[in-house]
Amino acid sequence: MPNTCRLCRLPKSLREMLGTALFRLPTLTDRERQILGLLVFAEEYGELARSLGIAERTVKFHVANLRTKLGGLSRLQLCQVALLDLTGLPDTTEICGAHPAR
Repeated sequence: MPNTCRLCRLPKSLREMLGTALFRLPTLTDRERQILGLLVFAEEYGELARSLGIAERTVKFHVANLRTKLGGLSRLQLCQVALLDLTGLPDTTEICGAHPAR
């Protein structure tokens, strides 16, 4: 029977780079999760800060925490994680046992 794990359907390089980060999403605070989702749509931290009514320094603080919690990812990689999260991939009920530590 073929593997139906949703994470396994990603290209190998993307799966290896982002797999651990995807499993760490539940450790994020609500604000970190909000900022992660908004990173995809904001070109600059200042734009993101204005949309949330907070200081740009605060956004940078949250992004630094996101990078740490999710394994030192770049901003582009954080956006990739956010897009996968927003599309519901992976659904942890559909993950096989072959992925990085959760």
